[in-house]
Amino acid sequence: MKSELPAKKLPDHHCPVCGSKQRVFLRYPWYICKECVALAEDGDGRRLNFGNVSFSGGFCFGYVDEPDTESRVCGSVFCLIHGRPVYVTEARFGGTVAQPLTSSHAVGMQLHDNVDLRRRTTS
Repeated sequence: MKSELPAKKLPDHHCPVCGSKQRVFLRYPWYICKECVALAEDGDGRRLNFGNVSFSGGFCFGYVDEPDTESRVCGSVFCLIHGRPVYVTEARFGGTVAQPLTSSHAVGMQLHDNVDLRRRTTS
């Protein structure tokens, strides 16, 4: 006789910034929704945008107020959303992903061409 096991139910996921219900991605359990990522800014309050360098991958960022300036290629970006630190990087199979910044992300940040934009540069 075959044992009937209950199907594994995936946990709900809600954006950690705005609380909106999102699709579950087990690889990125704390990912931030696209609407909130659009609010990402540096320490001076300048809005940021993120993308891939090409179809084969790579991560880059730029400033929304400088659309004609070439995006900077890097490993990841530490920035702010509503004043909270976040970590934005290339997603495994394309695109980008943002998550709340934890101490595990900050360990070895200088080893992977990470850019920290959380500090103010103007007074």
